[in-house]
Amino acid sequence: MKKLIINAMALAFFATSMSMTSNAMATEVSLPVSINQVGKMKFLVSAEPNSKLVVIIYDADQNIIHQEAIASKKLYNFANLLDGKYKMEIMNANKQIIQSKTFNILTEVKRDLVAVQ
Repeated sequence: MKKLIINAMALAFFATSMSMTSNAMATEVSLPVSINQVGKMKFLVSAEPNSKLVVIIYDADQNIIHQEAIASKKLYNFANLLDGKYKMEIMNANKQIIQSKTFNILTEVKRDLVAVQ
C-alpha cells in the first residue's frame, strides 16, 4: 500500500511538471503580436518589447518581396506595391509563424457626375 501511494505521488508530480513545461512552451510560441491596418495602405506590427521577430512579406506567387527582423513595432507602408494579393507573416526566434495576414491591393477608378449651375 505504501509503495502504491509513493507511485501515485510520483505520477502526480510528473504530470504536474509536464503540464508546467507544456504551458511554458505554449506561452513562448504565442507571443502577443498584432497586425493592424492604419490608414488605407499601411499596417502596424506590434509586439512586446525585445520580442525578436521576423516579418516576411510575400507576393501572390509566394516570392519574398521583403524580410526583416523587428524588436517591437514597425509601420509598413504598401503604397508603392502594385495591385495584387500579398501575405505578411510574423515569425518568432524559432521560425514558427505566430501571426499572418493576407491582403489585396486594388486600384479603383471612380467617376462622378456633378451638375454645375
